[in-house]
Amino acid sequence: MSKSSDSSSATKSSNAVKYQGRKASRTGSEQRRRLILEAALRIVVREGVRGIRHRAVAKEADVPLAATTYYFKDIEELINDTFTLYAEQALGVVNHFSTRLFEPAANDQGHNFTDLFTNSEAMAEVIADKMTQYVVEQVTDHRDSLIAEQAFRYEAILSPRLRTLGRVHKESLMKKLIEILGFVKSPNPLADANIIIAILHRLEYECLLIEPEEIDAGDLRNTLLRELSLILNSRD
Repeated sequence: MSKSSDSSSATKSSNAVKYQGRKASRTGSEQRRRLILEAALRIVVREGVRGIRHRAVAKEADVPLAATTYYFKDIEELINDTFTLYAEQALGVVNHFSTRLFEPAANDQGHNFTDLFTNSEAMAEVIADKMTQYVVEQVTDHRDSLIAEQAFRYEAILSPRLRTLGRVHKESLMKKLIEILGFVKSPNPLADANIIIAILHRLEYECLLIEPEEIDAGDLRNTLLRELSLILNSRD
């Protein structure tokens, strides 16, 4: 499959990420709706998806119980929209990372960056550094978000609706990785993106099992550098 068809598929699928609950008609009601979803997301981090109940969410959001039942007719709808909010926030982080990764190319005034990206070993080093920084930031600055992702990933196994959202979320991440890998001339951006996502998820999970100060950035970098070197060397 070509890079363009991969990206087209991901873009088309990403349009399927939609909120299911009642739409807000005014700015104030939209703020209250988001307040409820943010409260539900905090509950997921503390207690898992099963902790989401209308009464518990209303208490967490400090809104009347009637507000949660007004916007969300049932728990499934509330869980769906909580995950949608998470997916939007997570994609924002990925977009920011992608922008930072491409900054050297955008700001290149000479030929150093271009020359660098013709050297597989040097290129692997640069991307490994950026991805290591990304993982460390995720498990320190965005730890709650990663915990929520783990909870939703398990719940998606049980819920067909969340399963669909989970696939769409992955495809949104895939689109960014495919773009990056296409830029560095990966011979198979789709396959390589799948591998890198699997490695990133595994590293994030392992980092969640320990305290942030115990994270060994050197080990993370070595793992990522090993895989990136294999990918980029296969171009030659």
